[in-house]
Amino acid sequence: MMTIDAAQQSHSQRKSLWIPTLMVGLMLVVVAVNGTMIYFAQSTFSGLDTEKAYAEGIEYNTILQEAAASAALGWTAKTSFTKIAGGRHIAVTIADKNGKPVDGLDMTAHLVRPVSTAFDQLLALRPEGAGVYGADLALPAGGSWELRLSATRASTNWQSTQRVFVK
Repeated sequence: MMTIDAAQQSHSQRKSLWIPTLMVGLMLVVVAVNGTMIYFAQSTFSGLDTEKAYAEGIEYNTILQEAAASAALGWTAKTSFTKIAGGRHIAVTIADKNGKPVDGLDMTAHLVRPVSTAFDQLLALRPEGAGVYGADLALPAGGSWELRLSATRASTNWQSTQRVFVK
């Protein structure tokens, strides 16, 4: 027959084992959460923003000179997106510093998603008349995008970057 002292001793042993078991269990939860976070941090972002970082760094002064020459032209770009069947249509209107349309350009648009380069799109814009250049595109998501425009005509190079919000 078990005495009262033996029952109290058994109960106190079970109670004393509960605390270390809880501590080990909580530590295992912390390790599992940290392991999950490390996995997603390593697998979702490569850390590279550009493929040619070293070459672009060497050409930085040339890029600055081209940007100054582009700004001296005084050209402006107005962008609009319209919904069409199967996607959207981008229209970019280019005007000179006097507000007159600029025609005869070879235009490209590079749409960059600020949070990931996985959705980037490079578009060749075709002339639509009166300084308007456009293309049809299928964006994987709406929201905030960075639009990098590049135009050339003979020896003239022009570039512009603007943040656009696509609904």
